[in-house]
Amino acid sequence: MLLETIFATLITQSVRLGFFIRVRLDVVQRTFHRIYCLPMPLLASLLIVSQVSTGHPTASPQSEGIDAYEVSSIRFEGNEELSTSELETQMSTEETPGGFTKFLYANISEILGRKNEYFNPVTFSADIRRLYTYYENRGFADVQIDTTLEFQIQERTVGITIRVDEGYRSLVSSLRYDGIVGVPITIWDDIASSPKIAAEEPFNLIFLEEEVRRVLRILYDYGYPNAAYVRDSSYARRFASTRNYAVRLFFVPNKRYHFGSITVEQEIDTLRGDRYRPDISDDLVLDYLDYEEGDIYSLSKKIASEGNLSRLGIYELRGLELKVPDPSDTSIMVPSHITLRPLEQHELAPDLFVSDEDGAFNIGAGLGYTNRNFFGGARRFSTWLRFRTQTIGAFPDYFDPTSDAVANLQLTFELLQPYLFNNKTKGTWTFSLVVDKQRPYTQNIVANKFGVSTRFAEYTTGFLSWSIESTTLKLNPNYVDDPTDPEYQRAVRLAREEQLNSIISFTLQRDKSNDRFSPWGGFIHSATVEESGLFPVLIRSVWPDVKFTQFYRLILTGRWYDDLSSNRFSVLAWKLKGGAEQKYGASRTDPARFIPQTHRFFGGGSQSVRGWARRDLIARGDPQLGGDLNLEASIEIRLNPFRGAGAGWLDEMGIVQFVDAGNVWREVNDLQLKSVAIATGLGFRYDTFVGPFRLDWGIRVYDPGAPEGSQWITQRKFFSETVAQGVFHFGIGQAF
Repeated sequence: MLLETIFATLITQSVRLGFFIRVRLDVVQRTFHRIYCLPMPLLASLLIVSQVSTGHPTASPQSEGIDAYEVSSIRFEGNEELSTSELETQMSTEETPGGFTKFLYANISEILGRKNEYFNPVTFSADIRRLYTYYENRGFADVQIDTTLEFQIQERTVGITIRVDEGYRSLVSSLRYDGIVGVPITIWDDIASSPKIAAEEPFNLIFLEEEVRRVLRILYDYGYPNAAYVRDSSYARRFASTRNYAVRLFFVPNKRYHFGSITVEQEIDTLRGDRYRPDISDDLVLDYLDYEEGDIYSLSKKIASEGNLSRLGIYELRGLELKVPDPSDTSIMVPSHITLRPLEQHELAPDLFVSDEDGAFNIGAGLGYTNRNFFGGARRFSTWLRFRTQTIGAFPDYFDPTSDAVANLQLTFELLQPYLFNNKTKGTWTFSLVVDKQRPYTQNIVANKFGVSTRFAEYTTGFLSWSIESTTLKLNPNYVDDPTDPEYQRAVRLAREEQLNSIISFTLQRDKSNDRFSPWGGFIHSATVEESGLFPVLIRSVWPDVKFTQFYRLILTGRWYDDLSSNRFSVLAWKLKGGAEQKYGASRTDPARFIPQTHRFFGGGSQSVRGWARRDLIARGDPQLGGDLNLEASIEIRLNPFRGAGAGWLDEMGIVQFVDAGNVWREVNDLQLKSVAIATGLGFRYDTFVGPFRLDWGIRVYDPGAPEGSQWITQRKFFSETVAQGVFHFGIGQAF
């Protein structure tokens, strides 16, 4: 109280005499340490902070004139272990926005801009307390935070500097799990397999809480749904001698349970009375559960079963309820009650759609029929006729060989068998008739495909397919005017070939992204291997004149996502993709054998290097005819400036800045670093229930196909050349 009285007297005298003071406050309260260059009208704000530290009533900031000073800057110094970006997330005090943002807020709309940010000592004091808590929860018990405020009277701004002395970071000297007795030994194997925190690692209270949840989840999966964490018997003690923590986590497993009786209830529409589907039996539903009556209880199996039932597509799953008895009950059985609402068995529906299939904006229409539970077993039979085009203005001459139209007409029959060997494996048979019109050619395709997909693990899926494709390609007569051009000659040879290719493909994908449409964390890795030619070789003795090409193909893709702001305001996304194909066997030396156009690599477009239009990028040759090698890299900063701001439809709007690099090479041996194209640009996103609508505008930073001396953006006129060559791309979903 004596120090606070002296401090208050200093403020009063300073105001009367009109001079600047420098006051050291860390003796009074470590929350507010040092203040420099404080002008007279703002000295009263320090008194408010002093009052906060002693629990005295706080004055209104408006009554003291404190709101007249904008926060011009916030700087962190001395922090090494914890980044500035994560410390900023603990601050309610923010820097005031720039002039343009202020103008939008004041003159256009409060939704589009941001208001001025003013210094409030009460808010700032709470910020510093949060910083202390944030550090202490991460093992920095001796952290010291020193603050400096620099007020500019003329500009009426304040600059904030926060200096951090992090001190020693405590480790976990020992970690014990107590109370888990009389359980299977495999539980201990799982507990030891991937702990969130371990001995000799930095102490982190957040990770410690995650470890508690992880151990409870393990117990739930081994039949202990009433397992409990006993907080009163647990501790994390810091010893002054070592400055490290000894941690004890105490659990009570309680009784072990089994899955009990399973009942299935179908909802009935009382108004129509025709929702009940007698073809959907209880046994059909039970086939897609990952457990049976009498199995050891497992929460993971319950969650996996919900996913199995939801993916069937013949009904809506309303709920899978498990009724775990109270620990005091003598029963050890957990009954299940499944509620579902069947969908209509037959559905005939028109289809109007837009998509970014084939890396470009498509608009289309179609008609489809679906039979849910086709001959029982939850099989789904579908057939559809669809037309799509990328050149709407070509109406009605979409398939005129003399036009530049790009269009596709497809008739498809598909049979889906969701239970193949087990409920984690499904099979498909697809038969398609396709007319594919591209600028250089029109291709007729008859495809018969058998596919199998299975879940190897929670995040890992495998896809195996075998397709037999008969392709007939006809060159469009007006595509190339010069018959001496080697690419034209190559296209003519292609046009003369009718091929029957047998293609075996296997894809392994691990998806740990956290959202289907717009992930902000995790990754997606995939690898695809294809082989063509094995089946025709086997039947060549009975069909010696069959035309086919032996080739193999490999595609590797990685996508990674990271939330830079912890609230999805700024998301970093990046992608690496590589694909290569090569003829082998007798086809390798036969110039008449060509890899079919349906399996070539193409560059440019909304999912490739976005400074070029779809199928408009290649290092050498004709980009419309594709190549054998494709390498791409992309990085995006995805900003969601209005997310969570309550700004209505603007909450769903996002802005993207991207950089793409890559190219397609006609042959693998053509690869050269100097032929890698680079593009950059801006994009707009708007989230919908089917995924974000996407509009990107890309410009060429480095164009390897341009004449020497005009390849780099700095060598070209910005508006008349670079901007004029910019390309717009529209799509559904993120670019990757």
